Amino acid sequence: MYYCGAMRKTFTQKLFRWYSLYKRNLPWIGSNDPYKVWLSEVILQQTRVEQGLSYYQKFVKKYPDIQQLANAPHDEVMKMWEGLGYYSRARNMHSTAKQVVEELNSSFPDTYEGLIQLKGIGQYTAHAILSYAYKKPFAVVDGNVLRVMARYFGIREPIDTPKGKTLIQQHADSLLDKKEPDVFNQAMMDFGALICKPRQPDCENCPLQKSCAGYQQELTDILPVKSKKIKRQTRYLHFFVFRAGEKILVEQRIANDIWKNLYQFPVIETSKNVSSKSLMESEDYQAFRIKNPLPVITSPIFKQQLTHQQLICRFYIFDLKSIDKIKRSGVKQVTFTQLKQLAFPGVIRDFLKINDYF
Repeated sequence: MYYCGAMRKTFTQKLFRWYSLYKRNLPWIGSNDPYKVWLSEVILQQTRVEQGLSYYQKFVKKYPDIQQLANAPHDEVMKMWEGLGYYSRARNMHSTAKQVVEELNSSFPDTYEGLIQLKGIGQYTAHAILSYAYKKPFAVVDGNVLRVMARYFGIREPIDTPKGKTLIQQHADSLLDKKEPDVFNQAMMDFGALICKPRQPDCENCPLQKSCAGYQQELTDILPVKSKKIKRQTRYLHFFVFRAGEKILVEQRIANDIWKNLYQFPVIETSKNVSSKSLMESEDYQAFRIKNPLPVITSPIFKQQLTHQQLICRFYIFDLKSIDKIKRSGVKQVTFTQLKQLAFPGVIRDFLKINDYF
């Protein structure tokens, strides 16, 4: 795909003029440190800047370089990430830090081929590191840029298909200012976040309005197009909070499922909502072999909405004389103080926040 020099120049001039006036003041902008660029990109994947900013600052303060992140205990990194969601990002981030330190002498590759060999780094993140840290001419296409390109060029191909993504990447590559790729990429992202917003784009103040196909054809409300509809599964999780004195039982999720490596209370999952009586009569519950068969407290329902799943959760609190005989694979005893150092999924954090029992 090719655009004449005049078109590229006009587009870039208008974009850069707008960016010089309205760019967001973000701490990673202008950094040529590939570690900080990479860290910011990992945190901002599927996360709003407003939420990710505090996490970025926290991580940079705790782990100012990749060696310190690589050497950090895994549970500590997961606790630092707690609340950001999509925890595979944190696991991949920690693995990549170790790989860069141990195999690459603590230096990120400066080639696309080298970067995509690292865990959790795909085309988007590789392009970001190459353009921001190394000033190489790679166009970065995130959700904001997908939206800007789809509207500006009137692209009706769904952006969640390989064909649609390839088409938009080609448009972005062709428009890229090769002398200042880092400035161009950040300007495009800020423009999408502040002007060409998902809902109610600020077309009246858009410097690209006259040449925008989406605006001229009154398509801004329907572009970009997506083909896939999210199908959500409902899961019912029953958490058993077994406490004795100042000790409590927890377990770590290790399966390839939601919340991998996070902690939880021992759980029984059912395919539908069941009564407390039916739950207590189940084989899974009987396997706990507790002498006091009924909970002291049964919580109200807690819900958590994930991308493809809705979680319906309830907590059953038991005050026992001893929890030593509750044997279940992976379960361990911790103190209430230790409990606060562990990373939990959001629904359990919500439960702990409003419960003075601990």
